[in-house]
Amino acid sequence: MRRACITGCGAVSPIGSSVAAFWNALLRGDGGLGAIRSFDTAGFSVAQAGEVRDFDPRRRLSDDEQHRLGGIDQFALAATREALAEAALDLAALDRARVGVILSTSLGGMTVGEAYQEAAANGQPFDARRLFHFPYYATANRLARELGVRGPVISPSIACASGTQAIGMALDLIRNGHADVFVVGGAEALSRFVVSGFNCLRATTTDTVRPFDAQRSGLLLGEGAALLIVEERTHARERGVRTDVEVVGAGLAGDATHMTAPARDGSGAARSMRMALTDAGLTPTDVDFVSAHGTGTVYNDAMEMAAIRAVFGEAAVRLPVNSIKGSIGHTLAAAGAFEAIMCAQILRTGLIPATLNCAQPDPACGFDLVVRTPRQHAVRTCLSTSSAFAGNNAAIIMANGN
Repeated sequence: MRRACITGCGAVSPIGSSVAAFWNALLRGDGGLGAIRSFDTAGFSVAQAGEVRDFDPRRRLSDDEQHRLGGIDQFALAATREALAEAALDLAALDRARVGVILSTSLGGMTVGEAYQEAAANGQPFDARRLFHFPYYATANRLARELGVRGPVISPSIACASGTQAIGMALDLIRNGHADVFVVGGAEALSRFVVSGFNCLRATTTDTVRPFDAQRSGLLLGEGAALLIVEERTHARERGVRTDVEVVGAGLAGDATHMTAPARDGSGAARSMRMALTDAGLTPTDVDFVSAHGTGTVYNDAMEMAAIRAVFGEAAVRLPVNSIKGSIGHTLAAAGAFEAIMCAQILRTGLIPATLNCAQPDPACGFDLVVRTPRQHAVRTCLSTSSAFAGNNAAIIMANGN
């Protein structure tokens, strides 16, 4: 059977605009949440988020690209180039019909739509061609055009489970022979619409993000791009690049319960995890670490605690689990892709970053939450799980390649 490896990663995040910066910041316990600076937040009940602060497009993009591309497209292209460089992948040397793009987003070019609305309201001129950047699918299509690839181009958009779904989709398409290489991940750019929307839902916190803490009170949003090169293993080995991290299983399941609230018993999340394990040919006892969705909201964290306990049973008490949303915020459709990059680093280093801001773990956790300091732990297999509005749940299994 054809197998899928991760041969390169790229990141533009609130705690660093490269994989090395992102990873080292996670290990140090740096936080990227703070007051929003990129737009006027007057009248907002919560005006904090994880903004990308150190990304300089002049160093990463040409003058033409800076002029043509919006913020989300710039994040995605810069992260992709880092991933391609790590993978030592020269697209010009490949059959580009065998290279695809799977890029998830839930907001797409929302900032362009807001700029158009503001210009129209104030009677100001606006270049209507910019509206080609507005649809959520435009980011994936534009990235494919910039790269000149001709394989499948897909824009998964199942809210906050999209980044994890994108990686699982790449696994399935590679197994079935539809392409040899996929540029995979997620990208988001903060906007007034999404911040005010989550405020209206009363999902955001006036405190800070405290995943699985007994005093948790909500999430804060984040932005950025996380891209991975997912490549068929034989194809990668013939190029002489490392194949030490594999995507070995994926699962999707729905709750059919509510448009925003998860199923309280975690049944949908548990089903997606079990499906991923079955797809990988593994059992719960084979998993050495879980990257949790861990938003820091009361109900999501409680649901996820129940789901992990249901899947892993008594073994859950010895299972290391973390969440990185206290560091970068909730990056929506990019969240699962950022967590996959972290899992790849964990598999390679044996270091698990701590869950930031969790001072008093909820006694109901029932698993071994990694807090305060990074932990050295032999990790051969990771499970990463994501949950989303409308009851969407996704999980992937990543493992050391051989």
